[in-house]
Amino acid sequence: MKSLIKNIAILIAVLILAYLSAGFAGQWYEKLFPGPTSIFLGDFTSLIGFPLTYSLILSLLFAAFGGAKKYWWLGILLVPAVIFEVYFDLEHIYFPIILGLAGLLLGFLVSKFLPKSSY
Repeated sequence: MKSLIKNIAILIAVLILAYLSAGFAGQWYEKLFPGPTSIFLGDFTSLIGFPLTYSLILSLLFAAFGGAKKYWWLGILLVPAVIFEVYFDLEHIYFPIILGLAGLLLGFLVSKFLPKSSY
């Protein structure tokens, strides 16, 4: 039960952090991959940036602080981001994959420097 609460707390932290950094990531993504935009639809930089930051932060936090089944949680929780990326931007699918792998690597490095708990 303790692990479930911990993983849900990590998920809530991921959602908050991804929401707060989505606009910045969306602007950065549009500078890297400029594409056609519609003046009638408005500004979608936050919508573009949310799955990118979500996959990076989710991978980082679950690799660093997740429990015994962290990879199961990670796999299940990445499904919505993958569906969004495949549906809207299949041409640049490699970019969120690279971000997710970078998050895993950073999370793994952070977990190696954290003290081991006794419970």
